[in-house]
Amino acid sequence: MTTKAPAFAIVGRTNKGKSSIVATLAEDDSVAISPRPGTTRECHEYPVRVDGEVLFTLVDTPGFEQAGAVLAWLRAGETSAASRPGRVAEFLRVHERTGEFPEERALLTPIMHGASVLYVVDGTKPYRKNYEDEMEILRWTGRPAMALVNRIGEGDFTAEWHAALHQYFQTVRDFDAFHVSFDERVRLLRTFRELRIEEAEAIDRAIGALEQERRRRREEASAILTSLLVDSLTFTMQVDVEDEAEITREKDRLAERFHEALRERERRARRAVEHLYRHDRARFVEGDLERPELDRDLFAKETWNLLGLTPGQQIFAGAVAGATVGGAADAVVGGASFMTGALIGTLAGGGLSAYRVGKRFAKVISSAPGGRLGLPKIGGDVKSALSGKRRFTVGPHAQPNFPWVLLDRALLHYASVLARTHARRDDVSIGEAGEKGPVSGLSRETRKELEVAFVQLRKRHDDPPEGARAVINAHVRSLIEAVERETSKRASG
Repeated sequence: MTTKAPAFAIVGRTNKGKSSIVATLAEDDSVAISPRPGTTRECHEYPVRVDGEVLFTLVDTPGFEQAGAVLAWLRAGETSAASRPGRVAEFLRVHERTGEFPEERALLTPIMHGASVLYVVDGTKPYRKNYEDEMEILRWTGRPAMALVNRIGEGDFTAEWHAALHQYFQTVRDFDAFHVSFDERVRLLRTFRELRIEEAEAIDRAIGALEQERRRRREEASAILTSLLVDSLTFTMQVDVEDEAEITREKDRLAERFHEALRERERRARRAVEHLYRHDRARFVEGDLERPELDRDLFAKETWNLLGLTPGQQIFAGAVAGATVGGAADAVVGGASFMTGALIGTLAGGGLSAYRVGKRFAKVISSAPGGRLGLPKIGGDVKSALSGKRRFTVGPHAQPNFPWVLLDRALLHYASVLARTHARRDDVSIGEAGEKGPVSGLSRETRKELEVAFVQLRKRHDDPPEGARAVINAHVRSLIEAVERETSKRASG
């Protein structure tokens, strides 16, 4: 038997944050939100779907405009408490013909058609007696109702609001539409389950579907971040040149092309995570030096000073890398590069080009014939040799801290996406100024397992081992779960 999806009418006075709550609960940033009163002039329905199934519908309604006059009309024909819902229905019939009270008719119609009530007030403004007319009208409908004390400004009058609201509503909850976690959204549904027992089955199904979607998003986000790391660590560029002198002349341009390709991989991963959480309209500003470090370029000095491993942890990572590769390293600890082991290379006929990593940027460096950097000499491409050109392979990026910085940025970006509600219309700030990512707090054993996987990917970039990908994905999933717990804790605190 199909159970009808519940509906919730979001009602209250104008400019109290009703549309913000709808946007947050529906995860819909297309909901019109403005500080100008009366932005919502008619009802708009926002179905909440998972896998195409409507779980529940949120109805954004106009604000009360003439509550006192409406209540007076209702009371003029009252006979008993049992007759009050019928009197409200009569009000709608009578004034549909006259055209009077358009806002009140609009907001009461979905309620009288079966929607439960979410009454919204602004707890940063003082309580006023004239709100009681609105609350009394809602009580006359006889529908299950909950009051939400939203926070729009800086004041705090929640105590007096709670004292008044509890006289009219079965449940009163504080709710910040701009800072609310997934767990708080679910708790809201669970509360309505108790208020509306006949809809318990439908609400249980909605909660189950939302929790399943949360798990799916977690898995998809883990896959996105894992692919970012694997693709970035195995990325190479092949360049055909007439002679080795040309690669020397073009090394700066090649280095920029290589780094820009890595930046683009990060940008695509970010957009994929944002789309996963329905933040397609949000604007993530990058490259502004006035913004937190994570908003800056992937290879900015400030980014590498703040994110990734600490210097001591990098030395440990370098030791792991050296042991994994077999000790072929070009190590200059404390200088521009350290623990970078063998990098690249290929050519036909004897000359060798290496793409070596500085502290943040990789550099294209030509070696003497025969490859005197301790790098394996690799045969060139036959087609290139026959054409008289020489093919150089640039990459992968071998600086030990590179994947750790990339992972830190990805996790902080994920946390920002997770914490951002769909009611917000400002630019997204990724992380807080001076905030370090979770990478430096990992256990030594976790860092060792990840470093081994990173080295394996670089070493076998032509055929990345699935075992290394699986190790990275497992740890990324654990980190994402930790980010979710911390984000929920911050929203609730």
